[in-house]
This record gives sequence, C-alpha cells and structure tokens, in this order.
Amino acid sequence: MVKKMTFLAGIGVGYLLGSKAGREKIKSLWNDPKVQDTVNQGTEWAKQKAPGIQEKVTEVAKDAAGSAKDAASQAKDSVSGGGSKGGSSGASSVAGTANPADRSHTSGGEHTMDPAHPQPEGRP
Repeated sequence: MVKKMTFLAGIGVGYLLGSKAGREKIKSLWNDPKVQDTVNQGTEWAKQKAPGIQEKVTEVAKDAAGSAKDAASQAKDSVSGGGSKGGSSGASSVAGTANPADRSHTSGGEHTMDPAHPQPEGRP
C-alpha cells in the first residue's frame, strides 16, 4: 500500500514539474497569499532558531575534533609502543617512520600504503 501511494505521489510530482499546466499550477499556488504567509512564518522561525543551532553545531564540532585528537594520540601511542623502549637511540620501531623518504610505510617494507586504499587486514 505504501509503495502504491509513493508511486501515485511520484506521478503527481512528475505532472506538476513536467507539464506546462503543472508549472502554471505551481506558479499560481506560489503566488497564493496563504502560501506566502506560511513561507514567511517558516523563514522567521528559521531565523529565530539559527543562532541556537549554530551554537550546538559548533559545540559538537569541537567535541568531535577533541575526540579525533584523542583517538589519533592513542593510535600513535599504540603503534609506537608507548614511546622509546629498551634504550634505543631514538630510532622508531615502526618501519618507514624513521625515514619518511624511504616510502615504506608498512611493516612489510615492500608496499607503500595509500590512505585512499588501505592495506587489507591479515597481511604479513
């Protein structure tokens, strides 16, 4: 039943947008004072709510940035083993991080890792 109603609504929208009579009907509806009052009310409501929404979006974005930094820091610590162990001379234990020019950013050393194409799991 829902599919049938969706199909019929699609036919109606197609008629309104596709035919000359439909476009004229939309123009006449748009110029109706009741429609314009509703549009103005919606615009005023959006203007009133926008500052509050902007504050919420800014707050959520800052929280997301903080979470991303924390996750990156944890990932960095887990990859590097939590710092220098065993009295090494500052060289990294992860292949490719000691010399970025060698382009071997994987533990295998024979493949370069492209962020757009991550290395599959379980690769030696």
